[in-house]
Amino acid sequence: MELRKEIIENYPFLSDLGEEVLEEFFKRVIVNNYEIGQSMFNNKQSCIGFSFILDGRIRIYKLGDDGKEITLYRLGKGDNCFNTILCALTESEETSFSEVEENAVIALLPMDFFKRHLLDNSSFLKYIFKNLYDKFETVVEGLEKVTFDSIENRIINYFKEKMSDNNGGKIIYTTHEKIAADIGSSREVVSRSLKSLEKREILELGRGKIKIKNWIF
Repeated sequence: MELRKEIIENYPFLSDLGEEVLEEFFKRVIVNNYEIGQSMFNNKQSCIGFSFILDGRIRIYKLGDDGKEITLYRLGKGDNCFNTILCALTESEETSFSEVEENAVIALLPMDFFKRHLLDNSSFLKYIFKNLYDKFETVVEGLEKVTFDSIENRIINYFKEKMSDNNGGKIIYTTHEKIAADIGSSREVVSRSLKSLEKREILELGRGKIKIKNWIF
């Protein structure tokens, strides 16, 4: 798909910009490819430009004082990295980190253009507040699960989501450490719960993968 059409389809608020501004936009936007495992930004790299995610999936997480990762939310096509907004408004360093989970295509718009033409655009503000609210709900939902759900229930819900993403496939490619980061627990606690589920023949543990054997939840 032509870049201009693809970006506007995913970010319709750009249609409110005049043709002259759009021409400058597409002259200045830079498209980058990111592979699984890469970081989308580090330190002040988020200040390089405003991000338009055209493909892939990015996990946003924080690091606890003990070095453990806690997943906040994920970004996909039509989203943007909120750290670029924070940088544009405050020029401060981000407090979260990113990891590419599915090969991603991201268009970056230089920050000076973003500040000049988008930051006070009403359509853009509606988009960003809606997007931000959706991610806020995701974080709150995650906190509720950590607070009220048992570890086993959180693991079960994790597998349900993964199976749904995998069109019902019963082999989940993940690690104990990754599950712990996603559900807000420790690797040791997750490993104990997984072994308990394996003993009950609900799942089968493998290296880098888990097979659901008896889906009774």
